[in-house]
Amino acid sequence: MNHLFHLAKLYYYYRRRAEKIPVPPTRIWLEVTNACNLRCIMCPNSTNYNALKRGMMEWELFESLLSQIRGFAYDVNLFHRGESLMHPRFVEMVNKTAEAKLRPRLHTNATILTEEYSREIIKAGLDFISFSFDGYDKGTYEKVRVGAVFEQVLENIIKFLEIKKTLGRTKPYTVIEVMEVMKESEDEIKKKRKDFREKFRGLPLDKFIVRRIHNWAGLYNISRKGKLNYVPCTFPYYSMSIFYDGKVPACPQDFFGEIIIGDAKRESLLDIWNGEKMRKLRKSFANESAEKHPRCQKCDMIYRETFLGIPKNYLKFFIRENI
Repeated sequence: MNHLFHLAKLYYYYRRRAEKIPVPPTRIWLEVTNACNLRCIMCPNSTNYNALKRGMMEWELFESLLSQIRGFAYDVNLFHRGESLMHPRFVEMVNKTAEAKLRPRLHTNATILTEEYSREIIKAGLDFISFSFDGYDKGTYEKVRVGAVFEQVLENIIKFLEIKKTLGRTKPYTVIEVMEVMKESEDEIKKKRKDFREKFRGLPLDKFIVRRIHNWAGLYNISRKGKLNYVPCTFPYYSMSIFYDGKVPACPQDFFGEIIIGDAKRESLLDIWNGEKMRKLRKSFANESAEKHPRCQKCDMIYRETFLGIPKNYLKFFIRENI
C-alpha cells in the first residue's frame, strides 16, 4: 500500500474517532530488549528499574512478528524501553527487517557502538538511526546519562558518521537528538549548541534535533506551557507496540504495560489491532473518558497544541526524523 495513501486512510478513521479500523497500523515498535546499560534521570527504566523483568526477544518470536508485519507496516522501530544494541542478534534483526522492505529504525545511546558494530548495522540495511545525547558538555551529559562517558560516546557517534561517509552510504538517515536540560541562560545554551554542532562539520549527519521532554504517561513530572487542548491519542490509530515477551501494550508510553491489549504469542497482530480491548480503548478516546485509564489520565499525549484536530508535533509524522 502506498505510504501516503495509507496515512490518509488512517487519518480519516482517526478524525472519525472510529473504534474499528479496517486499515492496519503503519508503524510498529518492536522491542528487541527492555534491558539498558544506563540509568538516565528522566527514564522510567532508571527510577523503577526493579519493577520490570528483563529479557531479550526470542528469535522465533521475532521471525513470527516480522512475517506478519511485512504484510502491512511501512517501518519498524527496533527499539522501545531498552538499549537494542545489547541484543546479541541485533545485526541479523536489522538485516531481516531490511530484506522484508520494512525500513528498520534505531534509537540508541551509542555507548556500546564500536567501529565494527557501526559498519555491520550500516551494511545490514539500517534505514534510520537516532542518537540520544542529552548535554553539550561532560558535566551536563554525565549527570543526565548516568553510566555513560561523554568523550567515549561522542567518539562513537563521530566514528559511526565517518564510517558512513567512507562507505558512501546515504542510509541510515542519521539524527542527533538533545534534550536541553541545562540551567544556563539562553545565550549560553545557544553558544554551547553551536560549538557542539561544529564537531560534526563535514560528516553525514542529516538532522540535529532539540527535543522536548515528555512525561512518560505521568511517570516523569514536567510542567507544560502554551494553550493545550484535549485530543485523542494518535498511537491506537496508526501504530502498535510489542514488548520483547510478546505482550502488546496500549501504546509506547505505557512503559510498564498497565494496559495490555493482547499477546502476540497467542494472537495475530491484526486480530489484536481490532480486538475488543483496542476497540474499547479507542471508544474511551472518542467520548473523552480516556482519563479513567491509569496511565492516560496523566499523559501529556492527550493534552497538546493542535492544528486541524491533530497534535502539532505529529504533523512531523510525514517527515523521516519523527520518532
